[in-house]
Amino acid sequence: MNIIFKLAVIITALMPDKTTQIVAGKDGDIEDFPFSAQIQRRESRQDPWINWTGATILSRYWLVTSVASKKGPIKNMRIRFGFDDLSARNKQIRTVRRFVIHPRYKEDETVQYDNNIALIKLRRPLKFGPKINSISYTTIKGIRGLKNCQISGWGFIDRNKTESPDTLQFAHISLISNTKCNDLASPKVPKNQICAYDYKNKRQACNGDGGGPLTCKRRGKRVLIGVFSWLYDYCHAEKPFAYSSLAYYTSFIEKVTGIKGTPSKYSKYRMYEEY
Repeated sequence: MNIIFKLAVIITALMPDKTTQIVAGKDGDIEDFPFSAQIQRRESRQDPWINWTGATILSRYWLVTSVASKKGPIKNMRIRFGFDDLSARNKQIRTVRRFVIHPRYKEDETVQYDNNIALIKLRRPLKFGPKINSISYTTIKGIRGLKNCQISGWGFIDRNKTESPDTLQFAHISLISNTKCNDLASPKVPKNQICAYDYKNKRQACNGDGGGPLTCKRRGKRVLIGVFSWLYDYCHAEKPFAYSSLAYYTSFIEKVTGIKGTPSKYSKYRMYEEY
């Protein structure tokens, strides 16, 4: 894959001088998405914070995101919670103690961002309430039985990546099989990723939404299905975009955090959250 093509598909080619919306999305209420978090970064202590990517709350201490959320040392990262409007003053802000990248994360010529998942441990626990809370992640593989799927984030709102939202954005989205996804675009999407596609309504996650949540209802309960990994063709919604499927990473998540998914069995891993 040449350099130009890689830049065309990689979601990590974010614009650091811009505020980071779902293309064709709607304004969201944080109480409907209390599990949402926004990651900021800076080049050095003298530089201003810039909006970077998204993450999802698994517990008071732990978040899940994509590998792209880390650029530079963790001391130059912070995470904001509990707001839908960027100008809101009542945010909770936390710094990062650990950033754990999946040990088999890789990029190659045929598979885009394989195992693109990372876990963040906060230095201080979150205070949960109506605007800040965790969401359970699914342990069931595949997209059968999933309904009312939604994506959310603070990424760019236009396909030219020139407009940024002041408010959290969300959109209802359709999921397609990996077989259909691979018929529509190349490189191939592996089984541990989920394809989202909405050609009719042009809804799509965009730069700045990286690491953010894909949630769906399964048997009436909303659960976390995936984290935004990468997209084809910038943010034009002409092709699918992909999420890392959390059901393939239950062992990784449990081993690092002790947090079990749903439905769950007794975990053999000790709960690390309080340490």
